Formats: sequence, C-alpha cells, structure tokens
Amino acid sequence: MKKLLICALAVVFVTRLNAQGALSGDVMMNAEFYQRDSLIGASGTPHYDNLLSGTNTWVNTNYRNDAWGLEAGVRVDLFLNSNLHNPGIPYTGTGLGRYYISKRIDNLRITGGHIYDQFGSGLTFRSYEERPLGIDNALFGISIAYDFSENLKAKIIAGQQKDLFTRFNPVIKGATLEGNVPMKNENIILAPGASFVNRTIDQDNMEIIISQINTYELEDRFYPKYNVYAASFFNTLTIKNVTWYAEYARKSSEAVRDITGKLVDTDGDVLYSSLTYSTSKIGDGFGLTGQVRIINDWVMRTSPNETLLDGIINYLPSLTRQNSLRLTARYQAVAQELGEFAYQVNGTFTPKKGYTINANFAQVTNDSLDLFQEIFFDFEMRKKTYKILVGGQVIHYNQAIYENEPDRPMVVAITPFAEFLYKIDRKKSIRMELQYQHCEQDFGSWVYGLAEFTIAPHWSFSVSDMWNYEPLRTEDDLHYYSVFAAYTNNASRFTLNYVKQIAGIVCTGGVCRFEPAFSGIKAGFTTSF
Repeated sequence: MKKLLICALAVVFVTRLNAQGALSGDVMMNAEFYQRDSLIGASGTPHYDNLLSGTNTWVNTNYRNDAWGLEAGVRVDLFLNSNLHNPGIPYTGTGLGRYYISKRIDNLRITGGHIYDQFGSGLTFRSYEERPLGIDNALFGISIAYDFSENLKAKIIAGQQKDLFTRFNPVIKGATLEGNVPMKNENIILAPGASFVNRTIDQDNMEIIISQINTYELEDRFYPKYNVYAASFFNTLTIKNVTWYAEYARKSSEAVRDITGKLVDTDGDVLYSSLTYSTSKIGDGFGLTGQVRIINDWVMRTSPNETLLDGIINYLPSLTRQNSLRLTARYQAVAQELGEFAYQVNGTFTPKKGYTINANFAQVTNDSLDLFQEIFFDFEMRKKTYKILVGGQVIHYNQAIYENEPDRPMVVAITPFAEFLYKIDRKKSIRMELQYQHCEQDFGSWVYGLAEFTIAPHWSFSVSDMWNYEPLRTEDDLHYYSVFAAYTNNASRFTLNYVKQIAGIVCTGGVCRFEPAFSGIKAGFTTSF
C-alpha cells in the first residue's frame, strides 16, 4: 500500500508539473549476444566462455518550465554483464546515472547535480557523454552562471568527476568568462574568452604516486604536487564569410606518465586554431577549412593513476577527418596528449546544384616522427531518383604508436570506394557500397560490399561482407559478415544485427578507443518522448 501511495503521489506531481511545463525524455537499450569465433579473435573472455550476453540501458527524463526558470532531470542507468566500459571485462551495476536541478533567477543560473559543460573548445575542461565509447565524465557538483550583460557572461564550477555510479576523489574547480565586443561594422564579430581550471589530488591518489616515485633512481625522483592549474585564452573573429578561431592553453607542472608509463614532473601547453571560409550561393558554393594544433605534454586528468579514457577532464579529439565508410574508417589517428603537431585542410566545392566535390589532407607528426597522413577526395552527384558517390583515400598510419605494437611497420593503405543510391519510388530505395583497400601491412588487403533496401518510413534491411582476401595475420582469408534489420515508428527505432567485427580502433566524435573483435548478435531500441 505504501509503494502504491508513493507511485500515485509521483504521478499526480508529474502530471501537475507537466501541465505547467514540458516533460521530455528518451530511452536507449543495447543488447549483445556472444557467439565464439576463435578464427577472428572473438573468444577467451567471460562473455564468450559463459556469460553469453550483456545489456546497456539508459532511461532519461527531463522537466523544463520556462515560466519558473526551472529545469530538472534524472537518468537511470543499467549495465548488466556490460562489455561497454572496459571491453573484455564484464561489468554489472545499476542506479541513477544522472540527476540535476537548475534554477534561473534574473541573470543568475544555478545548477546542482551532474553537469555537462565545457570552456572554450574544451582544451581545459569539458564534461560530456559519448555512449558508444562508454564515456560519461559529468561533473557532479555545482555550476553558477551569471550574465552581466548581452556581451559578457561568466561561469564558475566546482565538484568531482563522475565514475560510473561513484566519483573520482580529486576535486575540480574552474571559471570561464566569455564576451562579445560590439563593433561599428556589423560584418565584424569579435568574441573573446578565457578559462581557468584547478584540480586538487586526494590523499589516497597522492600516496600511490609517492610510492611509485620512491622506487625510482634518486636523479629521477621529484616532489609531486597536489594542485595543477590550467588557463586558456580564446577568441572567435568573424569577418563576412571568414571565421578565425584561436585558443592557447597552458598548465603548471605536475606528475604525468610518459610514453613508457613512468611518472615525470612536467608542465604543458597546447595551441589550437581554425580558419574557415564559406559561401552558400546556389550552384556556386565553396568552403575551405584549415585547422592546426600543437600539443606539448597536455595531460588533463583527475590523477596520473587513471589511464585510457578514464578520468579525462578536457576534450582532445583527433584533428583528422572523421570517416564513416567501413574501410576508410579502418585507421584513425588518436590524439596524442604527450605531444603532436597536427593539421588538416578540407575543401568543398559545388560547381552546380546536385554536384559536390570534397577534398581533405591531414598530417600528424611528433618531432621528426611521422604518425599519420591522409589524402582523401570524393565526388557526389545527386539527381531526382539516384545518387552516385565515388572517391579514394591514401593513409599512412603509425600502428606502433597508435596501437602500442612496437614491431609493426608504418601501415600504407589505398582505398577507392563507390556508393550508389536509387529511389525505386516515393517509399522504396536501394543503396549499394563497394570498397577496396590495398594494404601490404597489418591484416593485408580487403574488399567490402554492402546492399541496403529501405521501405520508408518504417523498414530498412542490409547485408554486407568485409573480406580479408589477402590475409597477413591469419592463414585463411576470413569473411566478416553483417545482416541488419531496422524498424522505425515515429520516435521509436528497433534494430537487429548479426555481425562479425574485426578488432580495431573505433572513434565517435573524434574520440577513439581500441575495441576487440566481436562475433554474435547486437539488438537495439531507442525512443524519445
């Protein structure tokens, strides 16, 4: 009876709130069913040996009332034998993954709970969620934002970074100031800003750091610091069709791990800049973007005891093209926080309506060491009933650095590709992909083919095969099949996929991690309200 009363009161409360505000939310569920395949390396973990399945679920609800200046939300997370956060090691945990409440009082906004935010481009601080990679580094604490005027805004934060259903012990504090300088010429926009971040290590983490330093030779020992301070200055300048963004950040010295995993005492800095020119004339569109980034020991973590994607305070994505086709995405450049010089230039040209040409060049080095280079181009032609896409890619990829395989040579991969989409009628269409990758290193050369049939607005079916027809790591030329089906109804989508997936680096939003091979069935469900 008590539980029924609580549920009834909750329904009445939510109904009353919804009558005065807006209630929204979403649900996402992913399930994996594992089928051992030792030929492709999908074996030897608890999921393949005995667990056989795992699920990840997020149920999110948000309430907003503009009249009250109120926002609130709660999200329930369920990870059951999950393979998401540390592939190969199952994790089970359930609970509240996020909850927050935010109130606006005139020019003041106060938020408490789990907070997602960033300063500038994220070089000094960014708390965000990237579910496909198992990232959720929300700041649990408080955020106070104040608008001094239309042209000057400030924000301060304080708290601890989320670690699944607990929190990392170190404390994070920060502030940012962003402005807009009024100009007489309306074609000129100047928007400067600055940020400051302080992280204080807890005693338990410090004792681990000290105990490791005490094992070093005397000349390599140093006194680790509890606090690290980081500051950045950034500015966006827009003059008609040209936008220039620049940000420089620097931090004080602290204990960080070098490439061998040894603790060293060093400061760090990073410079990032982008320059964009674009026009939007119909039949004569042109866009050109250049980006450059120089990193020197720019490690921003809750402590040096955290590795991989754990405890990262800031946002340091790959400064290379984010490819979506299967073979062009085989080799991706993970940002090197200990040091890299990266730049890329991307151009888009539309000579006439329905025709688009894209070209991209990207390069990443570290001192005299070549890490990554990509030359990419494609040509797209769109007509009323069909679309044709053709292109090519040439990659140089330092597998020894990116995948920590010291004996591996530089990978050189040449990948031409083609895609064809044909609209049979208003509802039905068929799409085909054909990709070939010539490679004399790593796994060798590949052929990839896909056929997809869509019946709008509900159904989509596809079959594909990624064939390692000239293998260098296996005796047999292996096939990596995929059979996919999806059903969509309004805001709900169901997916079912039988897939064999090769081990490799997977990237989302420029952030990457290595994932082992997979064999089995993946099922998914998403909806929003």
